[in-house]
Amino acid sequence: MAGNTTEGGGGFGCFAAAAVALVFCGMVFLWTCYTKVPANTIGVRTLANGGIEKMDYGPGYVLCIPGLHQVKLWDPTWTNVYQHMEVRGSDQYKTSVDVSVILRIHKDKCHDVAGKFQGYERIKSRVLTSLSQYANEILTQMKTEDFYNAKLRDERTAQMQKLMDTQLEELGLEVKSVLLRNIIYDPTYEEQLLKKQLAGQTRDLEDALTKQTIGETETELIGKQADAEVLSIKEKQDQEIANLKAEMDQTCNKIMQDAQLKAEAATAKAKSDKRANIAKADTIKAEATAAGTKALSRVYAKPGASYYFAQKALAGIKLGNIELNSNTFNPLETDKLLKALGLDLHVPQAQSTPAK
Repeated sequence: MAGNTTEGGGGFGCFAAAAVALVFCGMVFLWTCYTKVPANTIGVRTLANGGIEKMDYGPGYVLCIPGLHQVKLWDPTWTNVYQHMEVRGSDQYKTSVDVSVILRIHKDKCHDVAGKFQGYERIKSRVLTSLSQYANEILTQMKTEDFYNAKLRDERTAQMQKLMDTQLEELGLEVKSVLLRNIIYDPTYEEQLLKKQLAGQTRDLEDALTKQTIGETETELIGKQADAEVLSIKEKQDQEIANLKAEMDQTCNKIMQDAQLKAEAATAKAKSDKRANIAKADTIKAEATAAGTKALSRVYAKPGASYYFAQKALAGIKLGNIELNSNTFNPLETDKLLKALGLDLHVPQAQSTPAK
């Protein structure tokens, strides 16, 4: 029984040892025959004969058998290649400028880049060569003052970027942009520029003073013109008021004259009517008097009228004591009595003229 147990235990131990050995061998194989490609990295596998496999390996594990394969890691992200340059412009002044080239390896082109460049230093050297070529071709055409012009400067750097990108694209590289920074101008030019700026500022100040003087003159002129216009408007208004007043006075006078003429006409008509009415009344009165006289004449002609009027006449006459000789007539006879008094009714009387 003991022998059997030992044999069984020995078999399990061998199996366990074999399993551990296999795991260890697997770990050693994985450790030695696989290469890890980190994130943001591209792996390129090279064969033992020096050939490069036409394939880019992304993040993960790549089979790399020692003595048969070799895996090299490349960075596909944007990279900044920097260069300080002294650029002599078309005006013969030197301008110091830092130039940065932003580039990266084209997607799925790392194996091509690995076949042309041994490392990043060679890539950098090639980019700087291209930069020097186009900087001498483009930047040297600029004058020193052109570096102040942001729009023109951006146009020139964009032109450089396009030419470099076209040239380096064949090598599997992509140029995104070319940037100019930390620009330092020639001291001589700086001094001249300072003088020029001072002269420009002085000129601007003089122009501003001239404009101020012109503005003040124009303001004064505008003020005088405004005063003249106000005075002219006032005089015009006064004239219009005077004209309106004269027209109103003329209208009032005309109305008064018309009223006076109408009143005079009415008065004249009233006087004429009055005279006519008076004449008519006089005519009527004369006619009435004539009619009364005629009527009295008719009355006088009637029998006994003489006695009546004699009685009235006597009644209206105030006489003192009259003595009559009644021996010669009969006092009861009226005719004789009146005749004795000096009144004779039969003597014709002068016809009275009607009063006017």
